Amino acid sequence: MGRRLAISLFVSLLVAGLLISQAALWWLEQEQRGQLVEQLRTDAAGVLAALEPGLDGALTLRNERLHPAYRRPYSGRYFIVETSQARWRSRSLWDAPLAPPVAPGVASGLLEGPAEQLLLGYQEQYQVRGQSVTVSVAQDYSPVRQAYQRARAAMLVSWPLILALLALVQQWLLRRGLSPLRRARAEIEQLRQGKRSVLTGNVVRELQPLVEEINRLQQHTEQQLQRSRHAMGDLGHALKTPLAVLKNRCNPDLRLNDPDLHQLMHDQVSQMEGQVRRALSRARVAAGATAANRFSPEEDLPLVIMTLERAHDRQLAFEIRGLNGATLPFEREDMLELFGNLLDNAFKWADSRIAVRFELDEVMCVAVVEDDGPGIPPARRDTVLHRGERLDERQQGYGLGLAIAHDLAVAYQGTLALQDSDPGGLAVKVCLPLPR
Repeated sequence: MGRRLAISLFVSLLVAGLLISQAALWWLEQEQRGQLVEQLRTDAAGVLAALEPGLDGALTLRNERLHPAYRRPYSGRYFIVETSQARWRSRSLWDAPLAPPVAPGVASGLLEGPAEQLLLGYQEQYQVRGQSVTVSVAQDYSPVRQAYQRARAAMLVSWPLILALLALVQQWLLRRGLSPLRRARAEIEQLRQGKRSVLTGNVVRELQPLVEEINRLQQHTEQQLQRSRHAMGDLGHALKTPLAVLKNRCNPDLRLNDPDLHQLMHDQVSQMEGQVRRALSRARVAAGATAANRFSPEEDLPLVIMTLERAHDRQLAFEIRGLNGATLPFEREDMLELFGNLLDNAFKWADSRIAVRFELDEVMCVAVVEDDGPGIPPARRDTVLHRGERLDERQQGYGLGLAIAHDLAVAYQGTLALQDSDPGGLAVKVCLPLPR
């Protein structure tokens, strides 16, 4: 918006400046032309005053009464006086011809004069002692035209410099005027990424109503999402008890008495459990991360490790690196569930150490959870990502936990892959796109 506004203002400034400058020059030229016309009327009256009757009653022209410019050759000021009996020309014309205006008043165009001069002509008719007298005067207009042509050229040369200066001032004013909008945009971006919960209220008066409405909308949205998450949670908990009852009915006695019914109930209950868990995961993901529930691995994962150490009664070396105190724009509960399942599996199978590495760029967060345990053969890695599939039935590990973590990664439009770790165990690589 700022660039389009700057270009529009620059173009309008350019067009307006050119029109105003050319109009000003045209107006000044017309004013100068009007003054010259008034001067020509005065000159015509002066030439008329140089006429006087002779002894025989005929009119004669007294040169000594004329302006000295009319006696200097090609001076730029000329006259022609015509009566029914005589015709006089100024000595300034020398032997050059001059066609007077065809009608009284100012000539419609410039007249061709001596020495390639362009003349502004004027003609007036008088009655002197009953005789008709036509006085035509002209003045060289070339200096005026040349002066305005130089002014136009100077304007065309200097105008880009003036325009550049005005453009810089305009850009400075635009940046200063739009800076509150840019700050508001940056805060809205932080709001969308979950880095803040409300917009700063200390803004210019014109933006105050907009900021207040956005804050009210954000508060209303968070309340709606919170109610939706609570409703989904209540639904999940309400379904857990009936599902647990049905699952308890899938006991060894039922398997012996009715294997088909046992298999049917077991499959259907497993599918319902999976659907409930996936629905709850999608609800949390759809709610998104806010400033209050963002995931901070360096603060949250050590608490998960402490809990797992007590649950498994094992002390393993734990390392987390690659973040330098950064928080991630993901919902904290989802990440705790995702990494909690990965670390729980790592605790069950690691020999002595667990490491979590993070790599961040502008579009992706990559996390690798690795251990020094026995690992998983490549041929079986796709199998353990399905719910309930385990490589070792004697111990719950590399089964449902990996499937849950995989579902959460997919819900965030990411991926989860199993690889070999550097210590020789399993490395679980999770790639999550960052919100934009």
